[in-house]
Amino acid sequence: MKKILIFIALFFVAKLFAQETGNDSYTIQRLIIFNNKGEVLLQKHANGWMTPALRHNTETSTKKGLFNLASNFGLKVSNPQLQGVFMYFHSDHKKPSFRQHYSCDLKGGKIKIPKGALDVQWFSKDEAIEKMLLPEAKIVTAVGEMTKHILNYPTIIWGGSYLLVKEKGKKTKSEVIENFYPIGRIE
Repeated sequence: MKKILIFIALFFVAKLFAQETGNDSYTIQRLIIFNNKGEVLLQKHANGWMTPALRHNTETSTKKGLFNLASNFGLKVSNPQLQGVFMYFHSDHKKPSFRQHYSCDLKGGKIKIPKGALDVQWFSKDEAIEKMLLPEAKIVTAVGEMTKHILNYPTIIWGGSYLLVKEKGKKTKSEVIENFYPIGRIE
């Protein structure tokens, strides 16, 4: 019952936020896909290695959007499981944005590199964390930190908040506002 109430509350907050910002709430959903060896799928972009992501700004359900995301990589996956809901606050504007992380298992398909990605590979959990937190990566460090926490504590649904500090010509920095805290358990 507690999980349902948390989900309903998050849904209404997201809906109110989406109404305030027009068509794009800058909600990002990340999908942690595990293969049968327990390895994690990462995609490489100009900013570095990261888990597959969906900028959710269309009238598509979360489940359908995540299945479509997996299919862009040529993959079929199990039902995605919520792993975390995080907020970003931004130094350059007042509207927060949400980041939701889901996990799933590979069910089939042949991996392909989707449009916009430079590479796609399977990595052990430790290698995936290392790749996402490389100092030279341009990706916001918070993404790697959130993923690391989820991979290290997979039976808990996590929350947390970051401030993203943007400076012209520099990598966006992330500062923890709220440390990770449990918002539910995965049974």
